Amino acid sequence: MDLFRRKNKYFGLAWSNLTDGFRPFALIIVIGLLLYVQTLFFGFSYLDDNALILENEEYLSDIGNIGQAFSTDVFMSSDKFYYRPIMNVSLLLDAQVGGTNPFIFHLLNVIIHIVVSCLIFMILRRLSARKEMSLILSLFFLIHPALVQAVAWIPGRNDSLLALFVLSSFWFLFKLLDDNKPIFYVLHVALFVLALLSKETAILFPLIVFAYIYFVRRKKISRENILILAASYIIPIIIFLIARSRVLMGGTDEKTFDAIIGAWQNLPAILLYIGKILFPFNLSVMPTLADSSLFFGILAIVVLLVAYFLNKKHDVRLIIFGLFWFLIFLIPSFARFSEFPDFLEHRAYLSMFGFLLLFAGFDYVKKLNFEGFNRRVIIFVLLFFAAINFFHCRNFSQPLIFWQSAVKSSPNSPLAHRNLGVMYYMSGNTTGAEAEYIKSLKINPNEPMANNNLGVIHMEAGNYWQAEIEFERELTVNPEYDKAMANLSELYYREGRMKGLNNTDNRLK
Repeated sequence: MDLFRRKNKYFGLAWSNLTDGFRPFALIIVIGLLLYVQTLFFGFSYLDDNALILENEEYLSDIGNIGQAFSTDVFMSSDKFYYRPIMNVSLLLDAQVGGTNPFIFHLLNVIIHIVVSCLIFMILRRLSARKEMSLILSLFFLIHPALVQAVAWIPGRNDSLLALFVLSSFWFLFKLLDDNKPIFYVLHVALFVLALLSKETAILFPLIVFAYIYFVRRKKISRENILILAASYIIPIIIFLIARSRVLMGGTDEKTFDAIIGAWQNLPAILLYIGKILFPFNLSVMPTLADSSLFFGILAIVVLLVAYFLNKKHDVRLIIFGLFWFLIFLIPSFARFSEFPDFLEHRAYLSMFGFLLLFAGFDYVKKLNFEGFNRRVIIFVLLFFAAINFFHCRNFSQPLIFWQSAVKSSPNSPLAHRNLGVMYYMSGNTTGAEAEYIKSLKINPNEPMANNNLGVIHMEAGNYWQAEIEFERELTVNPEYDKAMANLSELYYREGRMKGLNNTDNRLK
């Protein structure tokens, strides 16, 4: 019995030491590296990373192209999806070190995630008095399985970069409000600008700032300083919107109304994300609402409501602020500028911090001691989440594994079946590829590229009649698809049908 008490005393002392000085940051760094070291040896998933890196190898190889990142969309394509130049700058800098070797791209993802986790510890420590609780919540963020995609999937960097600059700007807001030095003002605004250039969601950050000032910060701020802050946000936002509009002219801006309607229709996905935060058992590399259970989301809300109403001494202002943070950075991701109906888990990355604030406001968490049974429960939860994280990470290791996982968790996604077919085809499994293309078209008869890919299989097998049917079907639903036109031309050439070849050549022009 004395030995047990001595052990508890020893571990209590060890934990206390871990929260002093630089030790919390060292702990976050060590755990982050141990947990995510396996991702350094992952390849590409062939969901966006091939378009961002492999198809832009010539651009990424020359550091002199860095300015071009600010004058084109993130994919450097004619489709003009998103204006996120910081993402392309980061990829270009990676390529200067390791070319198109995925190792260096994954390494930077891990580094960004660790830095963000350290920032979260600093901010939680500032907003709450207890460093032990701040460290536990930071570790919770660091190892959370629902955030794996932002680290293990290279394009998930969009959201970790956004979090890096938003949280850094938020930190210097504290410094600015406490000590009105010009350097803190410059850093706060500059980091906000970098956040804008990382992802357009940052345009909502000023609302977070003013919500903090009015509902959380206890010291009053003069009206003059409030107006200066407002002007500091408005000017960069206007410049950003003008630059974005010019770059994306004829792109997504034409579908803004449809995107807003889509965001409204996708609101049930809030339950999906909340469920994954408290109960990360419904994870998917490419989730869809049709294949996802909302049960855990409903259960999570019930648990939170019960916990709230059983005690009346919570920090209500911090809880409301955390909920506001969570929703304001999550809901815009429901907007759709294409027919790609995804609810990718990395979109909850910055929003997760709002949930940490919510937890920090609960009286149970504020008063929780880290001794005896409580400590064992906390360690068990962290280890359990780390284990889920470790195995979920592996779904991002190789393209075939990635798309097999996508089909398994989202069997009603035509895109998942189509791209799994591509991976089977690339590995020489044409039978498996054909089966997946057929499944994709069964779910969505107008799925782009699926008919063309089927046609390629038939043409290679010498079944020219069926191949022609598939290429024509593709051009019916996707008339501008140049590869289908080129494949149809090759088919006519093989058959010696020069008239048909001439007609197809004219379409290509």
